Amino acid sequence: MVEYIVVKISGRLLTPPRLSYLSMLRDSILESYRYGGLAIVTGGGPLSREYIGVLRELSVPESILDVVGIYASRLNALALASILLPYSTIKIPESIEEAVDVAVKGLIPVIGGLQPGQSTNAVATSLAEALKAKLLLNMLDGVDGVYKPPPGVKGSRRLDRATYDELEEIIREYPQIAGRYELIDNVALSIARRSNIRILFVNGQNPQVIPLVIRGEKVTGTIVEPS
Repeated sequence: MVEYIVVKISGRLLTPPRLSYLSMLRDSILESYRYGGLAIVTGGGPLSREYIGVLRELSVPESILDVVGIYASRLNALALASILLPYSTIKIPESIEEAVDVAVKGLIPVIGGLQPGQSTNAVATSLAEALKAKLLLNMLDGVDGVYKPPPGVKGSRRLDRATYDELEEIIREYPQIAGRYELIDNVALSIARRSNIRILFVNGQNPQVIPLVIRGEKVTGTIVEPS
């Protein structure tokens, strides 16, 4: 049975698109693909936030703003999947079932958002659960893990390890609205908790972190796991 790792890539790493980064990301993903099953979830990033910020000022309902974010994340997924051909498919899955179908064919599913009220972090944990993956690699933009208090606040420090309960306490004050799912959201955390999915938060600015993690090498970051 193939052992999967799900990789969640911050949309901030993907938009605006940069040739050098996408080239390194493609090479790192294809290198990692040789070691086992891989599935990827992309966030919406600045494109999503810019649209949502303007539309919120125009009183567009939050559920519709979520849909806008979904389409932005799917654009990022399409861009990434297109450079992974023929090891992925440019028909971007629109459900967990479709993503699993891609995976069982031996390809790399690349997906974005799925439904209003659900962040791409929740999509990533749901996909990890469906593929029986025990590790979710969460690639952040310029932040090398989970900090308490948040980065930039006096006394902030990176945690090498945290439990689900500790992470829940950290994100408790974060807004749970479209375009503002910071770090991870409560839905994603509850899915990880019920299936004992470990989450490794790393700085994703160097895509080579993906094969390093898959090979079991030590990287700087924060591992979140059961107590």
